[in-house]
Amino acid sequence: MRTNIIAMSPLGYVSRFLGMASALLGWSLAMMWGLAFVVIVANLEFKDPLGGSHPAEPPMQLPIELPLVGLALGALGWLIARVSRQPVARPSIAGVITNAVPLVLAVLLIVIHALTR
Repeated sequence: MRTNIIAMSPLGYVSRFLGMASALLGWSLAMMWGLAFVVIVANLEFKDPLGGSHPAEPPMQLPIELPLVGLALGALGWLIARVSRQPVARPSIAGVITNAVPLVLAVLLIVIHALTR
């Protein structure tokens, strides 16, 4: 009895590693930034308006660099899988999707701060 086992090349392992790193980064950012987004928006909603003599403090924001790094890792893993024709693009696609969530939260927070000024 013969089984169909597809052997991966070294590029396949690199692609899988990049995809899993991207997915792990995206998952952790989505969880942490989801909670931070709620706290920042609640702070913005329930903040007392400051008088004219108080200095305005800078708005709290989420940086967009970390999700962009995760997107780059996932895209690079997917590109390596496509070029080397390895069937390991699933972790890379999952990494791209999970990094898109915190990126959307960061951009949404920038838009909320821009609209409330």
